[in-house]
Amino acid sequence: MERDFLKELEFLGVTARLKRLSDNLSYSIKDLYQQKDLDIEPSWHLVILLLKKQESSTMSEIADLLQLSQAAATKMLNKMIQKGYLISVRDEKDNRKKMIQLSDKAKLELPKFEKVWNAGQSSIRDILQSNTDFLNNLSDFEDKLKEKSFQQRALEHL
Repeated sequence: MERDFLKELEFLGVTARLKRLSDNLSYSIKDLYQQKDLDIEPSWHLVILLLKKQESSTMSEIADLLQLSQAAATKMLNKMIQKGYLISVRDEKDNRKKMIQLSDKAKLELPKFEKVWNAGQSSIRDILQSNTDFLNNLSDFEDKLKEKSFQQRALEHL
């Protein structure tokens, strides 16, 4: 068995392990998308699924629903617009607002995307099969960080 220093660090290694896990999944998903000739980024499925459900939304609403910073959401959405997966249209009720919607290209590609996403969901389910509490524990971890940030907690311990 190979030594894993991050595991040896226990709680001190949590952030590095989460980053490593995220990077590992992101790179693997990128490779999968390339292999299946899907010209999308790993995080774009969140926006596509959201807009499939809601049809249109403002950039701010998307940022809020995905709990992303305004800057991160804007960067991602603009890249998706440039690639032709989203369109930005003026709100009929408020001409100052821009509404984000799936483009015809995205709607056309959606069945291929969903096939890969469903396979990915099944893969995650397989991985977590013996750890059915993982999602609940992850939600609990996120909720506790919303209640009080990591920084606040660390300062209390100093």
